[in-house]
Amino acid sequence: MPVTKNKPTTSSPEGSTLESSSHIAPEQEEFRQYLRRLAVSAVQVLIEHVMREELEQCIGASWGECTPTRRGYRNGSYTRDLVTPTGRIEDLQVPRDRAGAFHTQVFERYSRYEPEVAEALTDMFVVLPSRWWRIRTSLPLA
Repeated sequence: MPVTKNKPTTSSPEGSTLESSSHIAPEQEEFRQYLRRLAVSAVQVLIEHVMREELEQCIGASWGECTPTRRGYRNGSYTRDLVTPTGRIEDLQVPRDRAGAFHTQVFERYSRYEPEVAEALTDMFVVLPSRWWRIRTSLPLA
């Protein structure tokens, strides 16, 4: 009957280096993705707040306020996607007014990309492939 050898309770430095390096990369990547999602979420909250403030200035009254200088009424919001240098913001709530006079200054109408991202995308199709890789790696798209 063969005798089983006891495995050492402490691992060798070489074995731990190989095991830990294989575990570090996925954890670091998960952490980077978590930070990216957190940054995109923070940018979304900030943009939505700014747009609500813009609508308030356009209407001339805050939510539920009755003033003689009021120039219109809110009419809910619609959702859209926006690609920013931070990453893609999905389901961004864009407020609107009843008259349709409000247009946010945060981004251009009918635009889905921030100007920097649109410029980089245009460059990808115009420039040589060697420069394309450099442009692609500089974009923070998720």
